[in-house]
Amino acid sequence: MRIEHAIRLVTLAVLLTACASSPVVDDDIAIAPIGPAHVLAESGHEGQMVVWGGRIVSVSNYADFTELEVVSLPLDRGDRPRLGTEPGVRFLLRQPGFLEPMQFGPGRHVTVLGQVQGLEERSVGEYQYQHPVLDAHNLHLWPADPAQWQRRTNFSIGIGIRL
Repeated sequence: MRIEHAIRLVTLAVLLTACASSPVVDDDIAIAPIGPAHVLAESGHEGQMVVWGGRIVSVSNYADFTELEVVSLPLDRGDRPRLGTEPGVRFLLRQPGFLEPMQFGPGRHVTVLGQVQGLEERSVGEYQYQHPVLDAHNLHLWPADPAQWQRRTNFSIGIGIRL
């Protein structure tokens, strides 16, 4: 009976450590289940808290904030952008203060908890494009190497010696 109880505890511990958690959201925040495409398709989402992510297209620093143009990607259970998926709608992300353009440059991936502010028209080349606008509350920059995004769980049995 004791061995069975110990096995259950170990199994529970492994399962709990394997659960994905968001780098930007605490459990007590109500998140609207909408993406940038929903904001483009219908009005009335202003003020809602959302979690979006994707790949940075451009970065612009202004006197009081930094603006990132991001092409959206679907997020996995851990709110990581899903690589290898088709890009979606572009959105503008406004972060108070200064973000270093060399660090937050084009090609890097981000996930953000933010508040929808509406739409703003910008050009993409010569095409006029409506961008959903998001005021950032919590911004996460993913490592440049996507192999570092995954948490690794290592199991070992025995005695190890490292020199």
